[in-house]
Amino acid sequence: NMKAYAKTIGSEYLFEDNPKYFKNDFGDISFCFGKFRPVYDERFWKYDNVLILDTDIFAKDKLKENIFDNIDFEIGACTETFQPKFRLNPNCAFNHDRDEKWARAIKDKWNVELPRTEEGLLKVYNGGLVLFSNSGMRNAKEKFCPIKEYINYISSKNIHKLYTRDQNYLHAMLFASGLKFKELDNGWNSFMHYLGSPKEKNRPVNDMRNKNTKFVHIQLRGADEYDAKKLWKITNLTVKESLGY
Repeated sequence: NMKAYAKTIGSEYLFEDNPKYFKNDFGDISFCFGKFRPVYDERFWKYDNVLILDTDIFAKDKLKENIFDNIDFEIGACTETFQPKFRLNPNCAFNHDRDEKWARAIKDKWNVELPRTEEGLLKVYNGGLVLFSNSGMRNAKEKFCPIKEYINYISSKNIHKLYTRDQNYLHAMLFASGLKFKELDNGWNSFMHYLGSPKEKNRPVNDMRNKNTKFVHIQLRGADEYDAKKLWKITNLTVKESLGY
């Protein structure tokens, strides 16, 4: 799907299955930092721009809009608009109290206030789609905190280990690095995921697609086993048409 989109917009495409660029540099979470390879692997610097995508993100059918058009920033990412309120539930692994503790640690070390919603909750930036310009890759290598240093720092503050991983590292570096950042339109990263209990039949779906949706992030439990036809339906059709309820 994404290879076809890349061809449509005249871009090169690279697929990595279980990327191991960092090997075991960061222990059992090394795999999740593979998306930062274009920052540290200078072979990618021959490109004007590089888009990193998780493999559960799909382009809508016949999409022709070029995500690389009119880039006037160094790094871009999308928010998860539903997450700040979801995280008010204290039983979530990522929750409001843990977010605030993490944000205080980021401020203490880098003297940056992380962005908040109108309700005063910390925004959440998704690491599944990250867009670098050429200068963004080069400057990130110079100005991003070394990954190991970040992991050790967060661990030393007795913050939940989930906050040592790639998404929160990205979130922190978007602002701590001083790179020119742009919050991309969420149409480039429209989420779909289940609500409620996994044991619930016909679980409701949080469908964040709208008229601006271009890429769909299918985070439905079990979707890894879906075939191409079903994934196409989920990306392009209604929930009822694709899931049958």
